[in-house]
Amino acid sequence: MTTKNKDAVTCAKTKRKSTTKAQKTLKNNHQTPPEWSYYGSWDKLRIKNRLSVEHNKNNRVLSFTSNLMHNMRINDRIYGQEDINEPLLIDLINSKEIQRLKGISQQGMPQRYYHRPVYSRYEHSIGAMILLKKLGAIIEEQVGGLLHDASHKTFSHVIDWVLGDPTKEDYQDTNHVNMIENSQIPVILGKHGLNSERVSDLEELSLLDKPTPSLCVDRFDYSIREKQYFGDDDLIQGIVMNLKNHNGNMVFKSKEQAEIFARGYMTCQIKHWAGNEAKARYYLLSEVLKKALDKGIVTLTDFNKTDEYIITLLKQSEDLYVLGVLNLLHSKKLDLEESRKGLILPKKFRYIDPEVLVDNQMISLSELSPDYKEVIQKARKDSEEVKGIIIKGLEGLII
Repeated sequence: MTTKNKDAVTCAKTKRKSTTKAQKTLKNNHQTPPEWSYYGSWDKLRIKNRLSVEHNKNNRVLSFTSNLMHNMRINDRIYGQEDINEPLLIDLINSKEIQRLKGISQQGMPQRYYHRPVYSRYEHSIGAMILLKKLGAIIEEQVGGLLHDASHKTFSHVIDWVLGDPTKEDYQDTNHVNMIENSQIPVILGKHGLNSERVSDLEELSLLDKPTPSLCVDRFDYSIREKQYFGDDDLIQGIVMNLKNHNGNMVFKSKEQAEIFARGYMTCQIKHWAGNEAKARYYLLSEVLKKALDKGIVTLTDFNKTDEYIITLLKQSEDLYVLGVLNLLHSKKLDLEESRKGLILPKKFRYIDPEVLVDNQMISLSELSPDYKEVIQKARKDSEEVKGIIIKGLEGLII
């Protein structure tokens, strides 16, 4: 063996030992580097013989990308197996802007701080793209679906409690175009003959996004992933198979499936998204983030990274209030009490009134189902009631 080859082998061994030592240190300290911080099913990336394979925690292959064939196969937990052969989509999926979404929780915080199962913005974005593809959307809209959440800051809509308005949850929407324009995404799009304006104007992507309460791919995908509110897998597949693209509008083919979905969506709103537990957790984390900003523990630029990146900064601060609230969030169930003297925690009212195709005409479900119309009216009225919440255990923390 030549001296040059010996040096190369020694260097490789040293690098492997260094990497292993770093991994052990992180494991012992219960820390995860931001670039490894994925949520939901997506767990790790392994590359061998120019084949990139992504597994979940049960070692089930979720996707692979072959550099030789330039295609990608994704096993989505809602829509099943899907082959992606469009080079533009593959390049975007592999971009740092989309890969970052693996470290952004759809539910607003890492699993250990939340009371319900979480999944990543990455999983939702991939799902939106797949559903658009299945509905026959043009490539521009498929790209729009993949990119529509790329502008989310860390902790998703918790940021609306820090910098925006929690009753609107539109901070990400108002910054979407600007974020896209100031990223590497326009370069990737340009390489394939597209410009960012065609894929970032959500008002022009009618399958992907529509004003509330219409049915759209974004609204459908993020809710159907909360499977516990919609029934078993067979029932969910029945809902998915009932969807149709009617002249650029997402509709249901039957009233029955539309109502199953709409009632499940409303259950998500009442029992989860606007529930006291979720609101209290959003409040607690947002207060920690505000304090961290005031004290210089984190900066606004840090919100462009991942949830775990900021969590690490918060823990390293050794601030007693910050650590106390994180410890409080770590409990699976907060000790809450409704009281007029408690905190008033507003939350966006979400509901859906999907269109159903009847004799080739789109008719809203509330027109076809008086019972569902009453469900909407009652839920809206209940959401307008002012109810205070006392978070027990918070009063003992030093601010």
